[in-house]
Amino acid sequence: ASRVLPTCTKASHLLPRCAASFFSTSLSSDSSDLVLLERNEETSVATLTMNNGPVNSLSLEMCKALSERIHHVEQDKSMKGLVLTSAFPSTFSAGLNLMELYRPNPDRLCEFWTSVQQLYIDLYGTRLAVVAAINGHAPAAGCMLAMACDYRIMKNGPARIGLNEASFGLVAPEWMGGLMLRTVGHREGEIALGLGKLYSPEEAKQVGLVDELLDGVETNEALVETAQGVAAQWAKIPQQARAASKMIARGPYLKEVHASRQKDLEQFVSFNQNEKVQMALGMYLKSLNKK
Repeated sequence: ASRVLPTCTKASHLLPRCAASFFSTSLSSDSSDLVLLERNEETSVATLTMNNGPVNSLSLEMCKALSERIHHVEQDKSMKGLVLTSAFPSTFSAGLNLMELYRPNPDRLCEFWTSVQQLYIDLYGTRLAVVAAINGHAPAAGCMLAMACDYRIMKNGPARIGLNEASFGLVAPEWMGGLMLRTVGHREGEIALGLGKLYSPEEAKQVGLVDELLDGVETNEALVETAQGVAAQWAKIPQQARAASKMIARGPYLKEVHASRQKDLEQFVSFNQNEKVQMALGMYLKSLNKK
């Protein structure tokens, strides 16, 4: 996968944002502790635990840390499966970090969105069999992380999952919206995107947004152990055949994302630099500070 930073130029179009109510508003520090890595040599399964408190928001550093961890595990030929989960009991990932979007440095903004694109490419296209252990809320780009995995297990409870941008007058990027359509089916996806719908775990299971629910789970450890067991089963399938089969389903869409990266970047930057967008973002940040 190409990791060359596209040239950032202006274009006019409506670009996406995660649901504001789930955003984090503090930038993460550059730390190897953002994503924790464990390996199990017996099962050939690694576990990535997102550890960017309080809600695993996707800052530039967090996106890069996730991509770097995925690449690191891929380089270990003994690893065949991967579990993606969260260190925080109520949130899997809350999506994009608002502070990356408000009055941003233009160069950083370009690098940020490129890192979001790259994270999706790395996760969606990895040779590893990836199981999401969804222990809490997963709105917007948090939902994207889950959908990019091969299999999704969600703890049953009050958490919600979905691409809910439209409920705030915004829109998911085309590649993310397309992923929703492929995951839940075209008609259900149309409804979900149009309403900005957040699903309960039971609703998500019914429409195919998640594959399995876990009831009566008190700790994240039980959820992760279940996900590791599923990943171990996937890891037993001959890797070359499994990875090739994965690309039958995903390869054409990865090519589309690569081909449209520059256009997507330009649209994102143009929308973000719109003064009305910046004013609305500033008002929301002020409202958060009053709470």
